[in-house]
Amino acid sequence: MPQVTVRLYKQGDKVWCDFKAELLKRYENSAMIDISKSKAFSKIEKQEFNNRIIVSKKSIVEKRAVAGVDNRDMPSVALISSIKAVNKRGEANRKKYAVQVSEAASKSKTLTEVAKRIGKSITFVRRVASEFEIKLPIRNNGNDYLKDVKQA
Repeated sequence: MPQVTVRLYKQGDKVWCDFKAELLKRYENSAMIDISKSKAFSKIEKQEFNNRIIVSKKSIVEKRAVAGVDNRDMPSVALISSIKAVNKRGEANRKKYAVQVSEAASKSKTLTEVAKRIGKSITFVRRVASEFEIKLPIRNNGNDYLKDVKQA
């Protein structure tokens, strides 16, 4: 595991500053480090702590090491670019259907009818309507009315 520098560690009335140690395990807000090779601790202190201490992630200088960001954890550049391409295609697709959704919404009584008219899912219709502020018909207690998407 990587070697990290700890700014401050307090135990009782003793304080250790700016020492290097090896990272053993990461937790949500802290990290377990190995102090067996650290020169800041005496032999007795190392035995007391069993060669391991748990420190706050805030007290560690190398944020990248404790954040869990290693090269093997990072997605590849190709994967990131393909995700961005899919997002752009989805956005373009919603723009393309915005006119059809608004026309179908004005002619239909229910949201299901709108989805059937344009041949897309209700979720897609709602997403297009919220993105382009289109009023959709909904059924409520047998009464049909147009409801603004922002209020939903």
